[in-house]
Amino acid sequence: MSLDLVPELAPLKIYLLTYEMDIPEESGDGGLLSIVSLKAQQLKVCGFIAHTHSGRRVGGELEGTEEALHQMVEWLMAKAQGKDQQEEVAEPEEKIKGVRGQMTEPRFSKWTLQSRTKYDDFFQC
Repeated sequence: MSLDLVPELAPLKIYLLTYEMDIPEESGDGGLLSIVSLKAQQLKVCGFIAHTHSGRRVGGELEGTEEALHQMVEWLMAKAQGKDQQEEVAEPEEKIKGVRGQMTEPRFSKWTLQSRTKYDDFFQC
């Protein structure tokens, strides 16, 4: 078999961004970290989510393809605004109800194209 017949695949572009969102003091965590982790795993987004030192804010890093990160960012924005979306992957309704109203609109850094991946999966700290 000739190598001329094998198509050359373009390298997969992986992007990294940081994010941060406030959590109202009265809401507590209420499963926010675990539902964000679940969604990231469903979209094949890597990185982490953690409470900051104040405990009233969560943040972390997201790493993945352009399409996966767009979906994750849109999902975070929709959940912060309390909007319902038709999900490709069903989420347990009791978990979704617990997330609404527990966070303010997230803030995101500029996207950075990575030369290689930094994370193997998504995790909570």
